[in-house]
Amino acid sequence: MGQILALGIGLILSLAGLVVLGLEWGPSLGFVSSLDSLLSDLDRWVILHRPQSYDAWRTARVAVLSTPLRFGCLPLGLLLTILGWWWGRRRPDSIDEGVSVSREEAIPRDRRSRRRLLRTAAALRKRGELEQAAEILWEGDELDRAAEIFLEAGQWERAAEIRQDQNRFVDSAELYLQAQDFEAAGNLFGRQADWMRAAECFEKAQRPSLAAEMYEKGECWSEAAACFATLEFNEQAASCWLKAERWESAASMLERILSEDLAKSRSNPRDGQGFQARAREVAALFERAGQPGNGLASLRAAQCWGEAAELARSLERFEEAADFFMRSGQPDQASQVLRRMGDGSAAARLLGQHHREAGRWIEAADCLREAGDLGDAGDLYRQLENFDEAGDCYAEQGDWGPAAEMYRVAGDRVRAAECYERASCFTEAAECWALVGQPLREADLLAQAGEFLRAGECYRRGGREDQAIEVLQQVEAKDSGAPQAAAWLAEIFRNRGQLALALRTLEQGLDETGLERTTLPAFYALAKLYEEGDGQAQARELYERILAFDYSYEDVEERLARLHSTIGQVSSSQEAEGRRDPSASGLYGAGGAASSVEDFARYEVIEEVGRGGMGIVYKARDTTLDRVVALKVLPDTVKESPQAVSNFLREAKAAAKLNHPSIVTVYDTGEQDGHYYIAMEYVDGTTLKEILRRRGVISAAGILHVTVQICEALAYAHEKKIAHRDIKPANAMWTRDKKAKIMDFGLAKVVEEVRNHTTVVAGTPYYMSPEQTLGKNVDHRTDIYSLGVTMFEMATGTVPFKDGNVPYHHVHTPAPDVRSFRPELPLVIAQIVARCLVKDPAKRYASAREILQEIRGSIS
Repeated sequence: MGQILALGIGLILSLAGLVVLGLEWGPSLGFVSSLDSLLSDLDRWVILHRPQSYDAWRTARVAVLSTPLRFGCLPLGLLLTILGWWWGRRRPDSIDEGVSVSREEAIPRDRRSRRRLLRTAAALRKRGELEQAAEILWEGDELDRAAEIFLEAGQWERAAEIRQDQNRFVDSAELYLQAQDFEAAGNLFGRQADWMRAAECFEKAQRPSLAAEMYEKGECWSEAAACFATLEFNEQAASCWLKAERWESAASMLERILSEDLAKSRSNPRDGQGFQARAREVAALFERAGQPGNGLASLRAAQCWGEAAELARSLERFEEAADFFMRSGQPDQASQVLRRMGDGSAAARLLGQHHREAGRWIEAADCLREAGDLGDAGDLYRQLENFDEAGDCYAEQGDWGPAAEMYRVAGDRVRAAECYERASCFTEAAECWALVGQPLREADLLAQAGEFLRAGECYRRGGREDQAIEVLQQVEAKDSGAPQAAAWLAEIFRNRGQLALALRTLEQGLDETGLERTTLPAFYALAKLYEEGDGQAQARELYERILAFDYSYEDVEERLARLHSTIGQVSSSQEAEGRRDPSASGLYGAGGAASSVEDFARYEVIEEVGRGGMGIVYKARDTTLDRVVALKVLPDTVKESPQAVSNFLREAKAAAKLNHPSIVTVYDTGEQDGHYYIAMEYVDGTTLKEILRRRGVISAAGILHVTVQICEALAYAHEKKIAHRDIKPANAMWTRDKKAKIMDFGLAKVVEEVRNHTTVVAGTPYYMSPEQTLGKNVDHRTDIYSLGVTMFEMATGTVPFKDGNVPYHHVHTPAPDVRSFRPELPLVIAQIVARCLVKDPAKRYASAREILQEIRGSIS
């Protein structure tokens, strides 16, 4: 302290000396203008920086300005300054100590110094120099008075610092609040465990993390949660909401966390069970909050389908509940929910779809029927061979054609007839009425169908001669049945005693007709009319022609003998020649492939409808069962191969067991006089081959429609262990009511063996599978390949391989894409065709039912 005092006095004396000298010489030099101004400045500096030395300064100033000291001040001040500096150099530690405790040394130790300090401060305060006064008091350890003056001067922070030095932390914090130093106030409140006020201060200081910490310590959970939410510390916020029992807020925060986690899981997948646990927690919290519906979104997002379904059901949101139950694999529950809604149809439909996907066809069909999806239900019943049920479904839907087919297959001919009638399939309806012994109903419907010949026959047998005449007279002359119509009309007129009318009718009907098997009864009737009238010569001539055509026909031989005896002579030349109608050697003439039909007395041939490599097909009447059939007579070369004959009989018997709406039914098969035949269902329609020839390609919807029916037939036959081996458009019939039917099951193998036996070269095998081309053993998958070729032709109008070595291409060359021909075709058709035409059978569809599933899946 001594060296400071020495330095201070030395400096003051030196300055005083300089001032005096300046006063003495300065004006002449021009750098001192006013002594009073300089002294005021010195007084102010001393008051501000060394107030405790103010009295000493005033004494020194008077002394310096006195005459004795006027010239001694400067030397004395310099001396004291040098001594103080030297003292400090000699004791450096004392300087450091003086600097660190300068305020303590400035504290007045006696009462006099204290009074002086207070007077100085009071003087400064009076002059309005409040901060200087407060600083003097603070340095003099008058802390309370210093704080008061700092407050008076508006220096809240300095006052707060003083209160903090006094360990008056609450007062200090309050002062910091007034100074808006919220963070400092918060720290002080926190030291005093006043957590709420500390948190409020930190919030004002925009320090939410510290505020949240204070709220947590004060167990103010809601406020802490709000702060954490501001910081997006969602986990901590949710935890605080839970402690505050603010269930809705906690649930909302957890829901936000779940949404973020689910969004992140798309790029960084995590265990789904964690998501589901969080979703269940969210739902439980919303339920505790009395808002259970808000938890449904989280359960749905985390795929907690079971819990979501139960919650939706409790909320009576039945449609969503049903969807969630289905997703959770509980279709029964889904169905119950829909029934509770009063939507029994939707419930049944939902359950039916589930059963169908699970392969429970019967249950699926029952449910779909209940749902009103009668078409789908009928299709399933048809596949299950429950034809009665299928017919009921189709009939209820108003789809009378398929309903009639189902009833007919099921043996319910009455209902089949009624449905056929409603479908305007009058011919089929008539056949059904015929089978149940209703000839008049049969006749009425045949007349509506334009089958006037058959209608007339039925009316005639039923004794309705007027109706018979009416319809028989509508048979046109160019119709193949015109001779028969004329014969029946003649018979009716003859029975009525109108012999001349009967003769005229027959003569007109047979005017341009040759003697054939079908016209033989008409010529016989005409001959009898001639015989009964005056035309014995004409009768004899006709009888002779009939005998030449069929020597054992009816009683012609006896009648001719009676005529000979009546006339008295017989022309020997005529007897020898046995006149024959030149037209008799036509379609059924001797030596032709079809002449053997004459030997089948049970079947009355009406007309030829086609011929090909498997023989000739006739439209014929089964005289035993009185129904129209398609009679196929196989080539005579069949009997030359015993193995072919054996296989033919075996395959025909197997085909006769097939009973399906999309397969032509085989009624009868056998051999007579070396000729082998098959009698089958007569289909009123045309082949797909003919349709393709006339119309070109088929629409995509048409292709799928035909393929579905062919696949149903193949699936049925394959399950019976029967393969067709010759699937192609020519073997698929297309009926009037737009149904596809496959014919000639099993005959391809027989014809192939006949050709091999007789060394006849077969035609180009456009539809043969690779294994069939190579002569390997084949199974049902060869039909899958041929179906692919058939679909290809329906889609493009041509076959995959038409030019060059076709068998080689079938074995080695990949089939072209159908969409390279028709780009607009749906992808499903291209995919099915491509897979069917795979060279390796193991890589094709394993069954036709797989193709059905793929088609139905694409449609749904």
